[in-house]
Amino acid sequence: MSNILICKTRALGDVVRTTPILRVINGNIFWLTSKEAIELLPRLENLKILTPNEIDDLKNITFDLVLSLEEDAELVKILTNLKYRKLIGVYYDFENNGLLYTDESREWYDMSLISKYGKERADLLKLENRKSYQEILFGMIGKRFKGEEYLLNYEISPIQKKHRKKVIAIEKRAGEVWPMKVWPYYDELKAKIEKEGFEVIFLRQRDTLIEYIKDIDEADILICGDTLAMHLGIYLRKKVIALFLCTSPWEIYDYGRVVKIINPFLKEAFYRRDYDEKLVKGITVDMVFEAFLRIVKNES
Repeated sequence: MSNILICKTRALGDVVRTTPILRVINGNIFWLTSKEAIELLPRLENLKILTPNEIDDLKNITFDLVLSLEEDAELVKILTNLKYRKLIGVYYDFENNGLLYTDESREWYDMSLISKYGKERADLLKLENRKSYQEILFGMIGKRFKGEEYLLNYEISPIQKKHRKKVIAIEKRAGEVWPMKVWPYYDELKAKIEKEGFEVIFLRQRDTLIEYIKDIDEADILICGDTLAMHLGIYLRKKVIALFLCTSPWEIYDYGRVVKIINPFLKEAFYRRDYDEKLVKGITVDMVFEAFLRIVKNES
């Protein structure tokens, strides 16, 4: 049986959207990930989950394939020095002391921070790209993406309506890397939806990711940015309204569950890591509220 190593450690949403690949590869699979992401990955008989602190456990294994999906130089150095027959993705060029990527993975990494074209050209390629992450990821290993679902450590329960009115969950937070993912109108939107007679909750920090997933699972509709919450809502088969303020909406394969609200100023805000209030306010409350009303009408 073949040995396959996947290295995807962060961000948590990116770990989630990488899991469909588990549905199309066979063998003894090792997944190197962050301590935080361990809770998310599925428990499968042929899947061993490790953190970078346990990487020494891999040094005596010869891998048929290493799928290297991180851009952390120190981690990639270690991966490059493992024993393998084939590596796809990012590797370390010890001669020139830098990160490079294999030809199979160029469609993704040409658009990345380690692009051979530089950041300006990489961002333009990303803006022009219309393929989902999964399409590109599957293509790296010679597979065709056919809508394979996420695979997580949480059993999806049949929908049971225990409440008389719909519950709307809003995730107003976003990671520190992307300040412009934080939309300033969530409180106003909450008040507007509550006036229509719906229960609205703001998602909050939980002790575990499983508790956080359960909170989303209690909702009927999820409103959020391009965040971990969005990917979890997709996995849970929720109706999701996702706001794309500064990142690519086209990379997200929505499985027919996501209404994408795209910033009219997306080109100006695209993958910027600063904060520009004018650009963030490109998506108005009415744009999101009208999308919400359409979902409710279609479900009634």
